[in-house]
Amino acid sequence: MKARERRYSRYKAADVWDTMYEQQFALGFVVEHDTVIGNTVSLVRGKQRYRAIVLARSSDWYRYSLNTDISWKHRHGITLILCGTHDSCLPVPVQALDHPKWYEPRTTRLRVDTLAVQHTDADGYPDDAFDKTRRTMYGHSIFIGALMCGREDAIARLATMRESTVFRIKAELKHLHRRRGGRPIAVPRVVKRKEQPVVKTETTKRRQKSSLNMSLLLRRGWNPK
Repeated sequence: MKARERRYSRYKAADVWDTMYEQQFALGFVVEHDTVIGNTVSLVRGKQRYRAIVLARSSDWYRYSLNTDISWKHRHGITLILCGTHDSCLPVPVQALDHPKWYEPRTTRLRVDTLAVQHTDADGYPDDAFDKTRRTMYGHSIFIGALMCGREDAIARLATMRESTVFRIKAELKHLHRRRGGRPIAVPRVVKRKEQPVVKTETTKRRQKSSLNMSLLLRRGWNPK
């Protein structure tokens, strides 16, 4: 993956798959053979096994409504994001491939990972480095992701912003908390199979009794010929 290309124009899920297989050992994990289902795959990092979903950007987690079920971890079993670029903040670990790095849950790729307001203008609104970053698509995705994760520094920053901006952001958050219609991405559900009780019908009982009688006859030397 060429680092000079634009962050939002080049990443494709297919490229992430290719890079994942080519650089898996350099990235510190091993892809398990024959575990690909839809857009997910199993891999091992250290002694930990993960069920990963492959995305072009980590913000696609919210775009594809993978966050909307309260029991999402048990619903689709995703415990890791493999993506081209980490442009959000997620409740699961992220392995980015543009600048190969592992990100722990609820962290961003900001050099100094804090969204606390460092400086305000004369009206008391944020006027610092992240406020300028937030006005870009990349920075906005990070801020939205931090709010979706409930990070206190993001919530505190939101409280200091202009009323019109707060209104728009809250509307976006409300939208992201609702599940997107249809099936936006192929992610298998985790299905726990329950043992079904054996119901012995009269036919089953007769077959078992017949089988038992035949076994006894054979043991006694009976020759069916």
